[in-house]
Amino acid sequence: MKKVASVPIFICLILLLSFWVRIQGVDNLPSGQFTETDAYFYYWQAGLISEHGQLPLRDMHRWLPLGRDLGQTLNLYGYVLAYTHKAVATVFANISLYQVCFYMPVICFCIGLASLCLFLYHTHGLLFSCSVGILLATLPGSIERSAAGFGDRDAFCLMIGLLAVITYLTSLQAAQPLHHRLFWTLFSGFTVFLGGISWEGFGVFLTVILCVEIWRFLTSETEGGLGFYLLWVLCFVPTLFLVSPAYRSGYGFAKHLFAFVLVPPTLLLGIRMLRHLILLKVEKLRLHARTLALGLTLASVMFSISYVWIQLDTFADTTVPISQNAVMQSMTELRTPHYGYWVFRYGGVFLAGSLGFILIPVSLWKKQGILFSIPIALFTLFSFFRQHSDKLWGEPIGNILFYVTIAGCAVVFLFVAWRRQLESTSEWVFLAFIIYFLMWVALSRDAKRYDFFIGVALSYGSATLIQHLAEMFSEKLQDASKASAIKAGAAMILLTFLMCLPIKNAHTYRSLYAAKEMRKAVPGNTAVAKTFYWMKAHLPRTAVVAANWRYGSQLNVIGGVKTITDQDTYLQHWIDLYYRHVIFAKTERETLEFLKTHHATHLMLVGDKPAKHFLNEHLSEAFLPIYPTENFADADVNIWELHYPPDIHADVKYLKTGFPEIDAHLQLSE
Repeated sequence: MKKVASVPIFICLILLLSFWVRIQGVDNLPSGQFTETDAYFYYWQAGLISEHGQLPLRDMHRWLPLGRDLGQTLNLYGYVLAYTHKAVATVFANISLYQVCFYMPVICFCIGLASLCLFLYHTHGLLFSCSVGILLATLPGSIERSAAGFGDRDAFCLMIGLLAVITYLTSLQAAQPLHHRLFWTLFSGFTVFLGGISWEGFGVFLTVILCVEIWRFLTSETEGGLGFYLLWVLCFVPTLFLVSPAYRSGYGFAKHLFAFVLVPPTLLLGIRMLRHLILLKVEKLRLHARTLALGLTLASVMFSISYVWIQLDTFADTTVPISQNAVMQSMTELRTPHYGYWVFRYGGVFLAGSLGFILIPVSLWKKQGILFSIPIALFTLFSFFRQHSDKLWGEPIGNILFYVTIAGCAVVFLFVAWRRQLESTSEWVFLAFIIYFLMWVALSRDAKRYDFFIGVALSYGSATLIQHLAEMFSEKLQDASKASAIKAGAAMILLTFLMCLPIKNAHTYRSLYAAKEMRKAVPGNTAVAKTFYWMKAHLPRTAVVAANWRYGSQLNVIGGVKTITDQDTYLQHWIDLYYRHVIFAKTERETLEFLKTHHATHLMLVGDKPAKHFLNEHLSEAFLPIYPTENFADADVNIWELHYPPDIHADVKYLKTGFPEIDAHLQLSE
């Protein structure tokens, strides 16, 4: 009883630590500002929802003259912010929507952390659960995007993803009562639905669940639990298709949502039902049920690979990690991380976590597990240490070797599952975290943007290594009554060493720094911020300001004006056109035609005295300087009011989007 009673206390202490660390940078942020540009976008959406009850079909404050098609966005986070504020405000009237947006990442992260710790307590024990919780609470890489003021949806998506995976794994426990399994299955299915209308990348969490189901499919002789899986699929596949146009007729970043989110679970359901029917009809095949399952799985994999190969050319503008366009390459968060990046954000945890995952297959499956551990080890080498390995044989060969290791992991996964003699529920949790590790590290290898999600896996792998070493030490003791205490003590010592050694390179020395300094206020106390405040006071709400795409949502929220592009990267080609016909324009007429086509009333340029460089300073009266009112030519931020001459006309060529369906509509309206 004492042990059970101590569980909430330990978890509450971990949550308090996590919360305390993540609010340390609050005093460094100016009122009304965030530490991330996309935070203004969600704050803007939440404001629209609070005012009107729902989002419009098109946001006509952005991406003018077409407006932003909100049917192609996954908008749950904006609704969560708006209605959370409404609920909180009924009790605490002084709480503003901005404050809800400001602290929501911290709240979401703590909820996700609490659910993870509770789950791991029931599957691995209190010591393991606390080790994961403490590591995850203090990792700088997990703090940066979940600290107060960040305002983006990363922590929310992590929370939903963890809940979806955890509740599904809980539903697989056959020993629990039937109504409990039913509840957890429905809970997981509904959570996947929430994730599906929250983020385009939620399919990674879904893939973790599907890989566990494929493992169960290959290791079983019959289709036990097929009804539960069917119920789970019905919770989100038809509902996502009906609720969101992005799943029915997506384009841009939503182009492949249907294929990557709805098709895989449906396809797996289909082959499971097909095997069930075949075994019912053909009695001789019952002795080869697992071989039949392997054949159906391989056929499905080949079908999937064929689809991706056929559609490969369409991924160039819609899939971030392999995108080579100029807009994506200019985003620092999508650049390749180097070895020092991992050390700075995760200290020794990324090494300990990797060793833990290399160890898991051997512990679970002995000789067969070695086959799995080898590609995982190579995967780790070509991911975290790619900077060093690429110096030996070059980046192209390094990339080839990396993809070979991924293929090796997939092949060994299928082989080991097919050869497994007994189905074990305990190995599903380990397997889920192995897949989680492989998926998110693979994405993080080429884009820093995704490393926030690997903290969960690295903490789990590190706790596994710590527990294994502690067990090895305690097993040498002759006195069994002291072994448990010695094991706990050894684990705590190892955890302390991991968190504090080596000096200056352990992750805990940068935990508070991550909350206070890793993300600065945007736009902060700068000339750009003063410009936004001036706009709010002097420009009408109908003003349309053309500016660098990075300032889009800040202009909407802080400046109170409309924009023609923003960091949403909805129409990346428009961003390219802005640079081509405004920043690098050859003639003033070209610039004016572009701006008039987009209904711009003002132009804002930021840089090193832009007034002295824009169009070589040869501007007609069409460009009326209005801000700043003094020392305009020497300012680093300039605003011109646009007065178009009668001979300047809009031209549809400046509205080309790169999407055939939209461009066809523009041609018709021309």
